[in-house]
Amino acid sequence: MELKCLTFHFKDALNLAEKISSKNITLPILNSVLISSEKKEMKLTATNLEIGIEIKIPAKIEKEGKVAVPVKLIYNFISNLPTDETVSLKVSRNNLLIETSHSSTIIKGYSPEDFPLFPSVKEKENSFIFAISDFLLGLNAVYYAASLTEIKPEIASVFISSSKNTPLTFVATDSFRLARKTLHYNFSNFPLLLIPYRNVLELIRIFENEKGDIKLIPSKNQLFLISDKIKFVSRLTEGTFPDYEEIIPKTSSTDVIINKQLFNNNLKIAGVFSGKLNEVKLEIIPDKKILKVQTSNSDFGEHVSSIPADINGEKLKIAFNHRYLVDGLRFISSDKVLLRFNGENKPLLMTDPKDNSFCYLVMPMKDI
Repeated sequence: MELKCLTFHFKDALNLAEKISSKNITLPILNSVLISSEKKEMKLTATNLEIGIEIKIPAKIEKEGKVAVPVKLIYNFISNLPTDETVSLKVSRNNLLIETSHSSTIIKGYSPEDFPLFPSVKEKENSFIFAISDFLLGLNAVYYAASLTEIKPEIASVFISSSKNTPLTFVATDSFRLARKTLHYNFSNFPLLLIPYRNVLELIRIFENEKGDIKLIPSKNQLFLISDKIKFVSRLTEGTFPDYEEIIPKTSSTDVIINKQLFNNNLKIAGVFSGKLNEVKLEIIPDKKILKVQTSNSDFGEHVSSIPADINGEKLKIAFNHRYLVDGLRFISSDKVLLRFNGENKPLLMTDPKDNSFCYLVMPMKDI
């Protein structure tokens, strides 16, 4: 292999690859990045066997070939070179020679035949295309509500679905709260997908600076996501996601429309005085048109604040984890938020008064 490329492109690609590669003692090949040149392309490939990434970067290819080298070592080296430097890469006996205008470096590598094969996919079959920004919007709006433990893998995942009559929908829940986001795409033959929570975090990080469209291709127990420069593959969770539509309330006994920023600020202030459970109490007083946020702690003190609100329905006192409430407010786009209550021990539904593409369900805290 012989090629030339800019350190700027090389470093960015290595940064992505380094985060994907495994810190594996028994299989050191997984700690490496596969660098290859084929025809007119330079590609970097990394995997931890749970997810994999293939990145294309511009390069002048003089001779085809490939080599696997320790990714952390080469990333640390390349990241300290000037960004506008041109580097020359040559392979000899599984060693990588890196030359610049002022230096020459050899990095000992592995046989490329030992590197795991990147899964192949037929891109023309059963593929779905949408804007990268939209897909990340859907994931960002819900992933934080997924379970962090894998006792129930199906809820330690983000669920994605669509149909001819149902928009592209992203859902996550940890059984204490649920976030749902819909986008303006409809696919008649879209499969039910469960992407593991940890893989979603990597997916967001990898594509957050990408522009244009992304192609989604389901394949057996894997999911491929392909942009102009990046091909990403993730294992899918096996199992059935809970029937979340059944637990989203269709009616309410008390509706509150409140300024989102005021509510958010008062929740954070109250949180300073909350205990280990992050509890705050909400009191809805319809005749005074106020919502009270209250909290107390024997070690720190107590706090009460009153927020003006439009209220329709019954009086109510109810407690929540204030962090859960703040999480959901981030994805309501307007300056108002609609709070829909159904009694003391029933979940709260939060949404935009004028746009129900995002909704957030929070279970109350009992005996507080």
